[in-house]
Amino acid sequence: MTTPIRGARDAYAEAPPIARETVALLRLRRELGPDRPSYYPPASVNEIREVLLREAALIDRLALEDPEANGDALKAALELKEFDTRQGLGPGATFEGVIPPYADQWQDEPRGYVRQEYHHWLTVPPWKPTLPPAPEDPTA
Repeated sequence: MTTPIRGARDAYAEAPPIARETVALLRLRRELGPDRPSYYPPASVNEIREVLLREAALIDRLALEDPEANGDALKAALELKEFDTRQGLGPGATFEGVIPPYADQWQDEPRGYVRQEYHHWLTVPPWKPTLPPAPEDPTA
């Protein structure tokens, strides 16, 4: 299991530049939007969540530079948190971080949830399971 993110600096340390992330998000939205070719299946829950997550993280990063965007960042964070809470636990769960979306910790700071989830999405490839740390060797 990974350690919870402590702040924006840690969460976005490995994030691409804002301009590049904006272009990637716009491309993803276009690919999943109403103009998606009819021979493609509808957007999956995970694809929808990726848009919500990346959008919330992008707005959060912008709000760190321009406090006037704080309201938009809060709204996007609550939308992601609500989406993940609705998906629940078990095989259908969409959250990936250490602390689930419905935890009390996020009630006062939902943007922290976005940071945790974005950092996890960015740094832990989907094919790489999150494993607990190995126990310390008592003979060492």
